[in-house]
Amino acid sequence: MKSMILIIALFLIKPGVSYSQVNILVNKGPFLTVQQASDAEDRVNFFDKDKNDDRACTECFAAAELAKFLSLATDIKPDGIRFADHNILPNSGTVFVIGNRFTNSLLNKYDLPEETRLDNEQSYSIRSFREKGRIITIIEGVDRIGTLYGVYRYLEELGIKFIGLGEKGTIIPDSRAAIPDDLNINENPSYLTRGFYTWNDRKTGKDFFLWMARNKINYWTAQGQPVNLLKKFGVKLSDGGHRIQGVVLNSDDEYPYNHPLFKNDESKPEDPYKVGSEYKGDTNNDNKLTIFEAHPEWYGMKDGSRIKIIYSDNAAQRGTNFCTSNVDARKEFAKRIVQQLIDGQWRYVDVFEFWMFDGGADLWCSCDKCKVAGSFTDKMFEVSCDILKELERAESNGNLNRPVELSSIAYSATLEPPQKPLPEDYDYKNSSVTFFPIRRCYAHSFADPECTEINQWQLKAYQGWTTGEQRHYKGSMFIGEYYNVSSFKTMPVVFTKIMAVDIPWYYRNGARQFNYMHTPDTIWGTWTLNQYLLGQLLWNINLDVNRKVNDYFNLYYPATGFTTRKFYEQLETATANIKVFKHNIATEDGQSYSLSGRLLKGDLFQLDHLQYEEYHPLLNDAPDVVEMVDAMEMAKKYLETSLLNCKPSLEQQRLIEDNERFEYGYAMYRYIYHMVRTSVFHKEGDKSMAAKEFAIVKKYAGELKNMVEVVQSSSDHANAPNGFEATGSVAAFTEFMKLYDR
Repeated sequence: MKSMILIIALFLIKPGVSYSQVNILVNKGPFLTVQQASDAEDRVNFFDKDKNDDRACTECFAAAELAKFLSLATDIKPDGIRFADHNILPNSGTVFVIGNRFTNSLLNKYDLPEETRLDNEQSYSIRSFREKGRIITIIEGVDRIGTLYGVYRYLEELGIKFIGLGEKGTIIPDSRAAIPDDLNINENPSYLTRGFYTWNDRKTGKDFFLWMARNKINYWTAQGQPVNLLKKFGVKLSDGGHRIQGVVLNSDDEYPYNHPLFKNDESKPEDPYKVGSEYKGDTNNDNKLTIFEAHPEWYGMKDGSRIKIIYSDNAAQRGTNFCTSNVDARKEFAKRIVQQLIDGQWRYVDVFEFWMFDGGADLWCSCDKCKVAGSFTDKMFEVSCDILKELERAESNGNLNRPVELSSIAYSATLEPPQKPLPEDYDYKNSSVTFFPIRRCYAHSFADPECTEINQWQLKAYQGWTTGEQRHYKGSMFIGEYYNVSSFKTMPVVFTKIMAVDIPWYYRNGARQFNYMHTPDTIWGTWTLNQYLLGQLLWNINLDVNRKVNDYFNLYYPATGFTTRKFYEQLETATANIKVFKHNIATEDGQSYSLSGRLLKGDLFQLDHLQYEEYHPLLNDAPDVVEMVDAMEMAKKYLETSLLNCKPSLEQQRLIEDNERFEYGYAMYRYIYHMVRTSVFHKEGDKSMAAKEFAIVKKYAGELKNMVEVVQSSSDHANAPNGFEATGSVAAFTEFMKLYDR
């Protein structure tokens, strides 16, 4: 009987494959070894026309990553893996062929099936099969980045998940995987650009950038960053933003041309511009001519006066938008921007964020010509046309050797689409518009018809850009979300439900690029789920979100998955309405609402979205104050249970980090809750109860003051000196202190 069982078992097992020797075939290009190529980013010029070293660096890094994780996920020993000549197929051993049609000639032997569609940059194909007693696996990218992404996708098949940061955030399966021999995976990205908007010189660690690569996140800033490392990982670099006028049209910068009516500048190039009627010469008598002195008519007018644009400290600036109806001003502005993109501070930029000052109508020039020049959006497009034409000239004459995308802004004064037709030759190929729904709520998805109080008017604006029958703009849309908007200060929010609806909806309604502001890059804690799901959804909008979330809790919290999931669910309920609770929103009639701004004066609960007691209107229903605080309390209980039941392990470390961020959020919610109660009693004239509540406020304010590192894990707008400063209500606290401190 035992012999019969053995015979049946042997019959069912596939022919054996020896893993004693694994050959990874990759093109090392001009480098001596694969490892040298993998580590060579600082020796590679990613911005010249020679792409051989670029490809070798990224693809050899992909090969090194494959070798590293093969030995962790399978029975293959590190010394059984070797890098082999990419032109020769070994006669024995397991083989991995890595690269693209430019880098690996062996791929021509294994053509993709005709029905296979690899449509875009970053796409890849993964095929594995048996040939002459060994397994051959081909990981082919459309480009070097597709090859890198294909390797990470292959590792997922072995059970490896790059969920969070570093070793603590990586899932290595306990059981060893077999090398699959029947893979046929072909993937194209949904969103072509996926990532994070930031701008300042953040001291971000390599673990974060590795996580980005492993999760196919490809958008970050060029400002003060390890540019070559990011380019190796396939990241598109951005810069620009609201400060660009201060960079190129700083009023106090010296005029660069030989002005015909000014002495002491004869050594400068000939002035290409006519003298304006408002010219008054060297008004401060310092024997130098500033741009403002040379051409005051270039600058924006407000209340009948020309307003300087002042720029300092690499970020701070003030002023009014320059006069966009002035053709010479637009021409010089465009020239200076493109020159900065060629060899200035934006020389590494792939996506240039062309943003005017856009906080409101008062930031735009009000001269007679500008008054009749159309909407603010129309004026913005006049300027972007000039910049795009200047970019085209720079590329055609060889001064600019890389494509640069110009991304304009739909934000405040420019939220509505253009009213005028764009020129027929408008360069849609190299441009986009970033739509920023900063005044939205997150208790409802962006297109939820039940959110009539807040989201619907912003939805109409977006549809005007993307689906309106009479729309004039027909180009690419870039979404700029606010999952960690400045006032959140990296609170422990959970947005799985919102992301699951919004990200596919944006895509199906015209968006192909996506970022959000102020991502944390350390101490993620509960942010890990947001980050992981974001990367997965942006790559594939048809993702089975429920399955992915189940995987998150089953794999990331194997011992405490049930109670930890309950903790996250309660936290998601508690933070769903955080935009109204902690930041601000705007209603369709133009009314702005901020809870912290109404603590001393004003109606705290004028919105259906936020009442004190539980309230369920037919429309605009959202968690109310009591519901939010109760959910926080429930979340606390579930997290404490998980911490109690988790033994020392990576899972415990993850829970401890969750707890660190949650304790900050919990103290913040208790602080705001008792500030609200102090406010209610204060406005009712009940000084005794107001003082009683404020005593509790002080307790949580003291706890928040001791929380420092947890509120310094993002960009400067979303950071704070401590948790108390992060409340956004220090002024109200100070006033209550005067009235009710005992």
